[in-house]
Amino acid sequence: MYRNWKLASIPVVLGLALAACPGPEELPIGTLKVTTSTKRLDGEGQSTDVYITAVDENGQAGTGTVTVSAKAGSLAGSGQELDLPLEGGKVSTTYTCIRLPAVDSGCKGSIRIQGTWNDVVGSTSVIISPPDAGTPSGTDAGTDAGG
Repeated sequence: MYRNWKLASIPVVLGLALAACPGPEELPIGTLKVTTSTKRLDGEGQSTDVYITAVDENGQAGTGTVTVSAKAGSLAGSGQELDLPLEGGKVSTTYTCIRLPAVDSGCKGSIRIQGTWNDVVGSTSVIISPPDAGTPSGTDAGTDAGG
């Protein structure tokens, strides 16, 4: 009888242990998708369109404002952070990154473009191509014909 009592108490102890454990952390509700029309930019003024789509927890088009940011470059010519109103759960803007030190020395390698909406985060990245081997602006003056 003693042995059966121990086996019978296992589900009770296990149930109490599980009840004492905290539940999973509350996750953000909804989704935010960030995409671009081009994944690679030349770093010399080429731009890409940035598309953002927000969907709430019920599968409906998101409402409100999305904050879009990038560590370098410019969003819609307005700087590295921009608040945009959603229309029908969507919004778009432009992104450019000019590599010249006088303009933006951070325009190199992979640049993350991030959107934040109601604590939901979505992001994508663009690659800023390295400069050509010619002049600092990436153009080559050609060869001298002599004279």
